[in-house]
Amino acid sequence: MMMVTYAAAIYLFFMPSDFGFPDNDIPLRIVGMLFICTVILPVLSVLFMLRFGKIESVQMEQQQERNWPLLQSAIIYVGAYYVLHSRVVPIFIQLFLLGSIVGILFSLLVNLRWKISLHMIGIGGLCGGISVAMLLQNVGAPIILSVCFLIAGLLGTARLYLHAHSPAQILAGFTAGFAIEFLLLFTMLS
Repeated sequence: MMMVTYAAAIYLFFMPSDFGFPDNDIPLRIVGMLFICTVILPVLSVLFMLRFGKIESVQMEQQQERNWPLLQSAIIYVGAYYVLHSRVVPIFIQLFLLGSIVGILFSLLVNLRWKISLHMIGIGGLCGGISVAMLLQNVGAPIILSVCFLIAGLLGTARLYLHAHSPAQILAGFTAGFAIEFLLLFTMLS
């Protein structure tokens, strides 16, 4: 859930760009609004479903438990996209959010038959998005991308260690997340 917020924060605060904001508080507001829309609201939605017995735990270990939370997250993300699309928000962040919506919907479709790693879709999307930003803006921030890939490796290892996913589910999640964000951002921005 945090990947959209992380991507916006990295893009706005750590990657030099050619846009300027009339007010220095605007980047903080963008990150704050994304945090509310892509973390707080989905978490509240999951807690609501837990309270009323729609899911057994917040971990949603059972494949079937993930469908409603994924659908609700996609709806919330679409609302966030609509709000951000009409604001002074860099196109990269808008498209990254759109890629996240595609990733959630892809996860929902795959989850109907197979349990894919949502964690890896998220971190894969972050790696794909930052790769495109670096590639197209020609900025020297390889340390940021290296850290993203390192975190992806650690996260995948942790999911395997916890027996939450198979290696195929980990690899499929990362590959799907990376490909969705990379292809969407690259085709729309280049």
